[in-house]
Amino acid sequence: MHPMHALPLTIATAILPALAQPDTRPPPPINCTRTFNHTDTLDELVDQLRDDDIRNNLRLALPVLRTHPELTPEFLYTQLDHEDWQVRQIICREIWHHAAPRPRFVANPPREDGKWPGGTLVPVDPDPDYPITETLVRVTIEGLRHDTTPYDHPRRRGLIYPNAGFGTSVLTPIADQWADLLINAMESDDQQQRLIAAAILAKAGITQAAPRAAQILLPHLRHNDIGEDAKFATHALFGFGEAILPHLTDALPAADTQQRNLILLIIRDIQHPPLTQQERINNRHYNTITQTVHDPAYQQAPTPGSWFNQLYK
Repeated sequence: MHPMHALPLTIATAILPALAQPDTRPPPPINCTRTFNHTDTLDELVDQLRDDDIRNNLRLALPVLRTHPELTPEFLYTQLDHEDWQVRQIICREIWHHAAPRPRFVANPPREDGKWPGGTLVPVDPDPDYPITETLVRVTIEGLRHDTTPYDHPRRRGLIYPNAGFGTSVLTPIADQWADLLINAMESDDQQQRLIAAAILAKAGITQAAPRAAQILLPHLRHNDIGEDAKFATHALFGFGEAILPHLTDALPAADTQQRNLILLIIRDIQHPPLTQQERINNRHYNTITQTVHDPAYQQAPTPGSWFNQLYK
């Protein structure tokens, strides 16, 4: 064989085995081909909320379940013990919508110049038929784990469900009542669950959790490849107040530049709280992580929902 003919043969020989490899990618999801109505039983509708490969069945079944004439609070609470993770998480959030409803937006009366003056958020009383039970709190804490529920990228199902972010918002106001469960969650085998449980306890000022929470939160002040974690941890640690000061001081000798600046910012804000916007602006030289919030310890920086997806890939 002429030497110039060897190169194409070598390339073909290398490519053919690769082409022969079986496709190991998960099969694409199939679309739901049926509709749901109130002739379906409650159990049949709940079965559509499972984690499966049928696209849109949850989205179609859930509104029917919510308006089903036979639906009762007792039935929903029973589903908190369901065997399927996704069912538990979705039912958990449905209960929270009643147990801790979001404030209602009420528009202000128009001004004389005809311009719209905005509106006011008015608190909504919780439904007494939906108490905050230990099981509800346990399932909510379960949802703080790193999982595929918000968006399952390998199968591209597109289910957007912010269980970790939602759990953070509802657990923080009641952390003092359920501190033992959250303290136990700081020993979870899941890194995200440990981090968020520590942050909830910190923001709620549960000082007995400060030593362990400091171990979890302080490393997130360092310069790393996790976006937004330092802002999240800075504001959380500030919530402990003076109880966190010894742990911050102990971390200074081994701190990198970013962690050191943020530790000094937290200490400064705890000892000398910035009372005006100008004082918060003056603290900017301690802050190396955000240009939009001058003082992330004192002013909570917005945390995008995508942050929970990329915490621990």
